[in-house]
Amino acid sequence: MKIYQFCPFFNENRVAEIKLKEDARWIDELHVIEANKTFSYADKPRNFDPAYLGPKVIYHSLHADNVFRKPERHQLYFNPETCQAANFDRWYWRLLSYNSAFHNEAYQRSRCSDILRERVEDDDVIILADFDEIIDSRMADRIVSEVKKRQVITVKMHYSVFFLNLFCRSNHGAPHWSFRVFAMTGRFFRSMPFSGDYLRKKGIAEGLYQDIYCLEEPAGFHHSWLDYRQTALPKLQAFAANVKDKSIVHEDYIKQCLDDKKLYYLDTELYVDNEKSFLPALQDIQTADLLYWK
Repeated sequence: MKIYQFCPFFNENRVAEIKLKEDARWIDELHVIEANKTFSYADKPRNFDPAYLGPKVIYHSLHADNVFRKPERHQLYFNPETCQAANFDRWYWRLLSYNSAFHNEAYQRSRCSDILRERVEDDDVIILADFDEIIDSRMADRIVSEVKKRQVITVKMHYSVFFLNLFCRSNHGAPHWSFRVFAMTGRFFRSMPFSGDYLRKKGIAEGLYQDIYCLEEPAGFHHSWLDYRQTALPKLQAFAANVKDKSIVHEDYIKQCLDDKKLYYLDTELYVDNEKSFLPALQDIQTADLLYWK
């Protein structure tokens, strides 16, 4: 049995330092895919540090010029009020067709099927996650055991933003950052009749509660926009074509969120918590500049 993880990458090199150390404790192969375009079709450099590559970290370059779509003048936009479980298929497929950034994100995330399908065996474990979603290695045995029992599971995560210890009280869609990260057997992965992006988006929309088991306790951390001065604005700009309200794609928006301790686009308060059981990998990393002290 081998454990594989597949993650799209944008610019999260500070997260990479943490993720790779944590994953090295239990993941056999981490597959990273990075495009040469943002989801809004702007050119971007290859940001993943090649020093991280090795037998357990495999990099896949996506030349997106001919597969990503350019923004169109008239687009549909994701609306959390209407894009819910009851009409999931209708709005999901419409957004894939009529929102270029939504399509481009889905294309990159769903490449996991092509990359991993011929590598994995039925009894392997496959984890689908975004790069800044890190499973606690202390949960490895529990996760593998539940996957073997149930074929596919999802997990809850602590959700921090800007800093390691600055957390969101809530998030849109499925609570506790659940139904974003999925772990499954190779058999389930290879037989899925839908893409990894479809699975994630339907999970966020709270459409999988009756179908996929979720561990009760949090199994890791979603460290969003870590090292925010370098990463947050470019990441917002990458999604600009996916949002109708362009006012959030500015440095002033980030500053206001920090000053007010509120993530406005999710309408959630931010709070400091230094008592959570943080990832073991943090013991081996310099994190002073990644902690919120105010």
